[in-house]
Amino acid sequence: MPIEGVAERLGLRVNKHKCLCPFHDDSHPSLSFSVSRNTYRCFVCDAHGDTIDLAMKVLGVPFRDACKWLADEHNIITTEYAPAVKLVKSYPPDVEYLSSLVSRPVLNQVARDFLFGQRHYNPKVVEWLGISSIIEPTPCWRAGKPFYDAPSLLFPYRDIDGRVLNVQSRALVKKEGVPRFRFPRNSSIHVFNLPILRYLKDNEPLYVSEGVTDCIALLSSGKKAIAIPSATTLKDEDFARLRSLHKGLNLHVYPDNDTPGERLYNNLLDVANCIGACLTRHELPEGCKDFSDYYVKSSPTILN
Repeated sequence: MPIEGVAERLGLRVNKHKCLCPFHDDSHPSLSFSVSRNTYRCFVCDAHGDTIDLAMKVLGVPFRDACKWLADEHNIITTEYAPAVKLVKSYPPDVEYLSSLVSRPVLNQVARDFLFGQRHYNPKVVEWLGISSIIEPTPCWRAGKPFYDAPSLLFPYRDIDGRVLNVQSRALVKKEGVPRFRFPRNSSIHVFNLPILRYLKDNEPLYVSEGVTDCIALLSSGKKAIAIPSATTLKDEDFARLRSLHKGLNLHVYPDNDTPGERLYNNLLDVANCIGACLTRHELPEGCKDFSDYYVKSSPTILN
């Protein structure tokens, strides 16, 4: 089975043989796929293996269950006298149901401790974004097995008019083999915080980050910001939206202090050149790995 096809069915977004690593807090695509060897490797956390290893780690199941899942997903008969195979269809996420998960945001104590105690985010920003939380594992379909791990934050991705397009989870407790960030399978990943574009004035700075948490930190520091999971995976409709704002579009970025951060800057530079926008680079202070880190070190704790 092609490793990249398996990764896509596991809900990972593969682009140019890379994707965000689900095994650590990854904001830049660091998980690479070798098509010739049919293997994967993360050059940050050193997670590696073949298709079965990938299924075991992403699903958090033992070898036998991973093999069964792979067989079911690819219509492989695993018993000698198996009945006729029923074709497995791929469906997009249940957006209506996902919308209900974040329609009335609730922040449990674990979420509050993370958002306001550890990260010092502005409560008004958290409210604006409609961030919610869950304390019990939750499915991403009206009826289905639990998908979002718990306790987790739920980040709604909305279009410019505020309609929910998708919901990403962020686990608040580290668990072996459980990815920190998760999108539902077959997701179409968009720009985070598109509604802010309605309030952007001509020539007003718009900050771009690759991670959602960096975006929240930028917003909490008083900047208007969006997050692009990866500039190389910018959707046509999102690209068109930025292009429509090209008159006076003034983009700014704080690249992470690492190689992926430099790659993001170069990709954004290409985007800016395509839409005729200005891109200004800001350097993080020495010792800060990303803007979230810089924000935490330079901002007071917000009591809740």
